[in-house]
Amino acid sequence: MLIVSETLLPDGLRHVLVHVTLSGAFPPAQDSADDVALLRAANRAMRRKQRGHSDSFLFVFAGQFDADKLQQAIAAYGFPDFSVSKIETDGDVDKPSGSDYEDLCTEVGGVVSQWLGREHPGAIALSSDEFKETTFWWSGVEHDDDRSCDWHFTAEAYAASLPDAHRARAATWLTVLSHSVEFAEMQYDCPAGLGSDRAAAWAATLCEWLHGFEAATGNRFNNFESEYAFELMPSEFYLGFEFARISGEELETICDQTGDDVDSLPRTALKTVTEEKRSELRGALASFFGGDSDLFWALYSAIWPKFNQPMSDALNSTLGTSDYEGLAELEAPWRFVSDGWSDEAEG
Repeated sequence: MLIVSETLLPDGLRHVLVHVTLSGAFPPAQDSADDVALLRAANRAMRRKQRGHSDSFLFVFAGQFDADKLQQAIAAYGFPDFSVSKIETDGDVDKPSGSDYEDLCTEVGGVVSQWLGREHPGAIALSSDEFKETTFWWSGVEHDDDRSCDWHFTAEAYAASLPDAHRARAATWLTVLSHSVEFAEMQYDCPAGLGSDRAAAWAATLCEWLHGFEAATGNRFNNFESEYAFELMPSEFYLGFEFARISGEELETICDQTGDDVDSLPRTALKTVTEEKRSELRGALASFFGGDSDLFWALYSAIWPKFNQPMSDALNSTLGTSDYEGLAELEAPWRFVSDGWSDEAEG
């Protein structure tokens, strides 16, 4: 399985990173740890751009800064694609604390949320070691518009089958899926039709899984059985073959229970196929994101984003809460992610 947190980002995905400066001077003192970290990050971004990857950076500054000098300082590091946002503060507060700090972080969160929503709506939270030398406020990955994976449906059609929180991220999820389960290796020397059916089965499993997480959180019902999801089904021949293989001796009983309602058999077959793949999908995604906690955050923060603190702090404060009600609300979605499914996901 591909572990993105420990390797270079694969083709078809770009980094989306947010760096925040709440106090002090910018740029940092020459040869300081922060200065060296930014130089390394810029160098890595330049090398990735030379290989055709278009990573994107947002630099947020709070305080009394000159906008033109900020642009020049960041450009001097060599970042190839970046935006700058400045938050004006009253006075010259070197190190905000208490309520001032909380208010400032809330403003930062608003800036980050607006930028991601406007420029990178398809980004999914992910912590990658590729830029580990620099402390980023938020990091994620997004489908690179200049690259594509082969599917028998469009990302727009797939988006219509997903929960609302993930529709803008459909292309990113499909790219993540293709690398997580290693489609290229899976489909090597595979007949085109069979390869397309296998890909569709995995896409359907991911669609069901995202709906299942929504139900496990209590945010929405599991609406996987919508008409949109079944428009993306593999061929009926593939479904029938897999249905028979998985059901084994129970196939005749299942068909008898269906009776005259033969039109429901493809749906029953698809649900049988996706149910078998859930565990493998969970393991593949957990490996891709770097563990259960990071996979949980990719799913959870898509529904309830928290940009008013660094992403690592937001994850730790959410999973490490001592509030009884908060823990109770997290129990089902956490079990869903760690086990691959839960009874609550059926709702």
